[in-house]
Amino acid sequence: MSIKKVITLTSDIYKNNNNQVTGIVDRPYIPLLLKYKHKISNTPVNCLLDSGSDCNLFPASWAAVVGINVRNGVKKRIRGIGGSEVIAYTHKVELIYDKELRLYTDVDFSSQQNIPLLGREGFFDKFDEISFDLKNNSFTLIFKK
Repeated sequence: MSIKKVITLTSDIYKNNNNQVTGIVDRPYIPLLLKYKHKISNTPVNCLLDSGSDCNLFPASWAAVVGINVRNGVKKRIRGIGGSEVIAYTHKVELIYDKELRLYTDVDFSSQQNIPLLGREGFFDKFDEISFDLKNNSFTLIFKK
């Protein structure tokens, strides 16, 4: 059985100090709940699909919402854009989009990270296909159960 999810891109709106719109960028965000053991976050958080990210990297503050003690995870150093480095701690969690799309995966949590990123290992590799349709302002996730 194949499952297909088509998700509309989300607009990030940029404004200057005078509250004037200076730019709009449509990005592939997917609203996900986080589950750890038996605790599930109450509110979905928009996570950015980032094909340039090697792994899933989330803010440490999100881990606290479901009772994860971040520093109890496996410590690792992650290099980012321009060679910047963050310290993160890996935990096994469940990411939930809806009743059909639930993924058990590793997430690295860091207090130095502000935007939840979904990377190639731990998200992209869970699907048979991820495609972008910029004409229709959407992206599609396909996987087989």
